[in-house]
Amino acid sequence: MAVVMYAPSALATNYTVGDDAGWSINVNYTLWAQGKMFNVGDMLIFNYPPGDHNVFKVNGSDFQNCTLPKDGQNALTSGSDVIVLAKPGKKWYICGKEGHCGQGQKLVINVMDMGPANSPLPGGTAPPPPSAATKAVVSAQFGFVALVVAVLGMMML
Repeated sequence: MAVVMYAPSALATNYTVGDDAGWSINVNYTLWAQGKMFNVGDMLIFNYPPGDHNVFKVNGSDFQNCTLPKDGQNALTSGSDVIVLAKPGKKWYICGKEGHCGQGQKLVINVMDMGPANSPLPGGTAPPPPSAATKAVVSAQFGFVALVVAVLGMMML
């Protein structure tokens, strides 16, 4: 039964922001994020030399204006910062080092409340949302799999 309960977390995707370039100036993060489907449970990994950069989660207007949060205390500074995407919606991140955000070191993504089954198809397009009938079939299949795992688990005792 534990296998069924933890299966969704195993399907999460880890995204290294900027890929090999990491979190730095002179990287087009809009282009980097294009075509990626970010889902609840996925992780963003910000890699950079500690001290050279940082990561602030901001709102949309602070993102547009490259403004740091008023408290200024929420900077991630480890150089290997991991953010778990816990809720759906738009998410905005900037570097708080002077001038870096203005040079493009900022990232906006839209986090979906869907599983990896809705990841982009080859060619970068997402499949259409499932119909009610599809959801019912998937739900029934999941229930059947859970039942099989439970029975097999009892047989092994």
